[in-house]
Amino acid sequence: MGYKQFYESLDLASEKVKNLINERKDTFIVSNSSCDGIISAGLLVSAIWKMGGKATARFMNSVSQESLANLKNENHEFYFFTELGTGLTESFNKLFSNDWIVLDHRKLSFSEMVTDDNSAILNPWKFDIDGNKEISSGGISYLLAKTLDKSFTDLSPLAIVSALGEYQDIGDKRSLIGLNNEILEDSKKNASLKSEIDLLLSFKEYLPIHESIANTFFPYLHGLTSNREKCLEILKNAGINLKKDGRWKTIADINQEEKFLIIESIKNYYSSQKTSNTENLEKLLIGYTYVLPSEEQGSHLYDARKFSDLLNACALSMKSAIGMSICLGERAEYLKQAERDAVEFNESSQKIISKILKEKWRLSDKGPYVLINANGIIEPDYDGRLFHLLGSHFQFIDKLIIMKISIDENYSKFFLGSGYESFADIEQIVNESSNIGPVRGTISDVYAQIIIPPAQEDSLMSIILKVIKKSSK
Repeated sequence: MGYKQFYESLDLASEKVKNLINERKDTFIVSNSSCDGIISAGLLVSAIWKMGGKATARFMNSVSQESLANLKNENHEFYFFTELGTGLTESFNKLFSNDWIVLDHRKLSFSEMVTDDNSAILNPWKFDIDGNKEISSGGISYLLAKTLDKSFTDLSPLAIVSALGEYQDIGDKRSLIGLNNEILEDSKKNASLKSEIDLLLSFKEYLPIHESIANTFFPYLHGLTSNREKCLEILKNAGINLKKDGRWKTIADINQEEKFLIIESIKNYYSSQKTSNTENLEKLLIGYTYVLPSEEQGSHLYDARKFSDLLNACALSMKSAIGMSICLGERAEYLKQAERDAVEFNESSQKIISKILKEKWRLSDKGPYVLINANGIIEPDYDGRLFHLLGSHFQFIDKLIIMKISIDENYSKFFLGSGYESFADIEQIVNESSNIGPVRGTISDVYAQIIIPPAQEDSLMSIILKVIKKSSK
């Protein structure tokens, strides 16, 4: 099993898609409301439209038996489920006969792993390819589009944005690996994306250096993110010349030695705050950049990581359709609104994280995981979206992040999310927790929620430790 078999599966699926396009079938795409889901749907819509087919899309956070029955009643002729639908094969067969394809990079159930029909379930895990690290759902959509027509390589940058939105830049110096790297080569060949090793700071080609640091939300730089005055102060103290001919210099204007001084100034700042794990800073601040040269500098679309942030903000603001429109080429007011939402989302999450980090008693570092007491900061109905930033903080990048909120005397809620370099199997934790009592668990792309009686908390922690140990092997 491997790449060859995976590409054969794509060939089988492409024949099915070509037939539905030729027959002018009403193709309906149901996708997860996330960066990856938005891009997955957008790539499929774009490819089918380019080939003269009909396609529409809808975004959902999850699918249930009830929602599937409602979809059946809408009488579409063919269904795609992207970044959704894993574990529902039996229901799809019952409701939609053979007129469906699931496209997902998350782990499959045993029955789906051994299914005979490799045209219906496009999932890397079936072929011993790690879907957590090597490819996103957007990447699978792109490879299917490329299989339909080799000229569709112009869509490859969106697949890279999707991989970055899933934090799959896990290779040396935040490079992409596996199938993601193959997609990257397509982007380089058609000059639709440029990649080089540089400082990973926001709007570095456009903003003054201190403002570039202050506008960097991923990685989250506690005390510096959103703090222009402090950023300016630490750079001046480091002796960095910030102006040339009366204008503020950008990162693009300075040499390698000055870039090294910027890193050192940030390290020294955290050392002065007696902050641990500063050795992780370079992992997050130096690495491969991915830019889309056709997009405007200063736009969220120019830097592929900022692009992914923008689409995640669209999803979290319940505006996934706007995100997909941007992927399809819409700009103007759509882009302005999405950029405003992205800034608002980052700033609101930053305020919460800042409070957590300032109040040291809330944090309990247990090595492979960190336990956070969020009582009084986060309401029980909070949806957990700040994990997007919390997982990028250098103190937590190699840890499972566990955030606890007491709902009432009968129940506690646990949010679980992984740091950038942590691959604890959150899905397994949720699944195994169902065996210890009256537990409610739900999983999203970024985090999971587990609601549990206080008496079962020790049992839950035992499961967490067991899964962490297994994931680290």
